[in-house]
Amino acid sequence: MKALDMLACALCVGIVSTGQVLLRAASLSAAAQVGNGWRAWMNGTTLVAALVYSAAMLLWLWILGRVPLTQAFAWFGMSFFLVPLLAHRFLGDPVSPFTWAGAGVILLGILISGYRSN
Repeated sequence: MKALDMLACALCVGIVSTGQVLLRAASLSAAAQVGNGWRAWMNGTTLVAALVYSAAMLLWLWILGRVPLTQAFAWFGMSFFLVPLLAHRFLGDPVSPFTWAGAGVILLGILISGYRSN
C-alpha cells in the first residue's frame, strides 16, 4: 500500500471515530431532553456529526477506488482503540482495562494482517 493510501486510511478512521464520539454526544444531549421527541435531535452536534460522517464516507469511497477492500478495511480496526480513547477523553466515558487489552489485540491483528513476506 502506498504512503498516500495509508495516510488516507488513517485519516478516514480518525474522521469516523470522531463522528462516533459526536454521535454519542448528540445522543446524550437528546436523551436529556426527554419530552422533546425527535426535536431533541435537531441541534448543532447532530448536524456536525452527520457532516463528519458524510466526509468520512466520501473519503472512504475515494480510498476504495485506490486500495483493495481487504487491505483498506483492516485499518478500521484502529477505531476499536481510537473511539474509546476519544470517548473517555472528551465525554468522560469509562474505559476498562479489558477494553484496552482487546484494542491491543485488534491492533496486533491489524499489524499481522498487513504484514507481507517477500
